[in-house]
Amino acid sequence: MEILEEQLKAKKAGIPYALLTVTETEGTSPCKVGKKMLLLKDGTTFGTVGGGEFERQAIEEAKQAINDRKSFYKRYTHIPTYEETGLGCTFNASLFVEVVNPRLALVICNGGHVGNAVLHFAKLLQFETILIDTRSPDLIQDKIELADRFISCEIFETGILEADIPDGAYYICCASTHTQDKSALKGALQKNFEYVGMLGSTKKTVEMYKQLEEEGINRALLEQVHTPVGLDIGNSSPEEVAFSILAEILMIKNGGTGKPCKERRCKPIPNKKF
Repeated sequence: MEILEEQLKAKKAGIPYALLTVTETEGTSPCKVGKKMLLLKDGTTFGTVGGGEFERQAIEEAKQAINDRKSFYKRYTHIPTYEETGLGCTFNASLFVEVVNPRLALVICNGGHVGNAVLHFAKLLQFETILIDTRSPDLIQDKIELADRFISCEIFETGILEADIPDGAYYICCASTHTQDKSALKGALQKNFEYVGMLGSTKKTVEMYKQLEEEGINRALLEQVHTPVGLDIGNSSPEEVAFSILAEILMIKNGGTGKPCKERRCKPIPNKKF
């Protein structure tokens, strides 16, 4: 039950994990078929698949599998070289290691021109998209159909705070008015977020931050906001702005630098004659 509960917590929080399951054993084994262990990306474990050197080896390989985003099945042979002859347990055990990478939640505050473009691109990037909008659903049905979830609200701050949004979500404030952006930003900064970005000029941001501080938002939180949002790619159209925003999010998520790659990460496709 504990493993299942922790799995659900990890999924909700967007934390990658591996579930190790014993599928077969031979010999004098501490492993039992059906035993499970949950390994989170940070190395935290729940449960056991038998303990000892065999389990330590399985954990190390499962950690690598999480980084590689690949599940695997493997048969382990345990020979206790650290024991005197006749005292150790020699056994075989097969494990299925299932790697799960929950989709990251991307919250788009307002489905305007930029928000609509973000929804299109985010779908290709496998984000779980949550659209929050103050307009009547009848007016934005095409945007709602693009999103995985839709939250209707009268005030962005209230809508965000009352919604069941996973911890570690990414928020984009791209409303049609500065007042609405302020409301969305205030709501997002009261959640457990991984990223908050907002459209707008420096002049607008300075005044908005001043007002939010007066309303109780800590300056340290405001300094975490990415605004003007997105990488500087000389963008102007809504689609280019959306592209630059998601590029910035991916850069932060993947630990990138935003600089040109020094070498190709994939081989070019050879020219073919058709």
